[in-house]
Amino acid sequence: MLTRRGQGFIVVTILGVAMAFFFGPRALNAVVGPILVALVVGYVQLKRTSHPNLTVSAPSVGFREDEATITLDFSAPDPFAGRVSLGLADGLEHSGESVETSIGETEIEYDVRLAQRGEQSIGPVRIVAEDVFGLFRRTFTHQVRETILVFPRIHPVDGMKTVSALEESLGVSARREFDQLREYQRGDPLRDVHWKSSAKRPADDLLIKEFETEEERQQIEITAEADGGRVDTVADAAASIASAMLDVGISVGLRTPESRIPPDFGDTQQTDILTLLAHMESGRVHDRERGQADIVIRGQTAREDAEIQFAGRTVAFNEFAFETRGSPPSARADGGVDDRVDVTDENGDLR
Repeated sequence: MLTRRGQGFIVVTILGVAMAFFFGPRALNAVVGPILVALVVGYVQLKRTSHPNLTVSAPSVGFREDEATITLDFSAPDPFAGRVSLGLADGLEHSGESVETSIGETEIEYDVRLAQRGEQSIGPVRIVAEDVFGLFRRTFTHQVRETILVFPRIHPVDGMKTVSALEESLGVSARREFDQLREYQRGDPLRDVHWKSSAKRPADDLLIKEFETEEERQQIEITAEADGGRVDTVADAAASIASAMLDVGISVGLRTPESRIPPDFGDTQQTDILTLLAHMESGRVHDRERGQADIVIRGQTAREDAEIQFAGRTVAFNEFAFETRGSPPSARADGGVDDRVDVTDENGDLR
């Protein structure tokens, strides 16, 4: 395809040939000759340009409102100048500007904002190549199959205080009879670390409290439902509470209008819960199923914040999260806030 410059060259060539026909070619050879050479060279150059290879690198998962880096790695036997543009699903956002570069052993990075939950597709990738004179244009398209699964945002919630509050309100209790201390093993809940005994041992050498009824792991069932326009708010709240309880060893189950995950614990359970919430849509859970939940998280059109219902109480998620974090976050010198969890008790000892 001719560019505007190429079209201009064609017009000049036609006019030059016409004038040469009427007035003689000698005075016009210096103009028309080089133009014809440039047109031929440009056409042949693009005609011989091969389709470049492309490798796309992107994270498989991410959290809403975070940024991810997508890398386009091009390779071509003969480098050529081109303009690269990256297409994205509506849930992924970037500047939208195309990049001019030399396509050969070329790597381009895009910083992308993860704006919406769910499976977000990457592509297509288009390369508009031009010859060295800018007279001809050729487009190469790569249909990319990469996707990013965008999870809900996880807000800071203190898992230990959350569990304590729920135990008091729901009338449930954690494991009972203390048996012995043993060395920490990967996957053990941090709520069972015996901090005072661990503090007397070398760094990273923790001791765990083992209970006689270890198999009776505490379980919490969460139901999440939302009206249209409030799904993100509910998904964020459910992800935050579920993750906080899983971090301290509680077995968590989740029900949404689409599906249910039975109670379990561990990293795999957290991934399953986040995946379900990533695909959550608006809707209501059946009354009978909602009545079986320990915690109901609801999002109503008339309210901006999600409601947390448990043991006859109804509180906004922001209030619930603030209560479980304890005191307000302290100000930092840079004007932000420090929301790190305090792991010391009132005497300054490790918990």
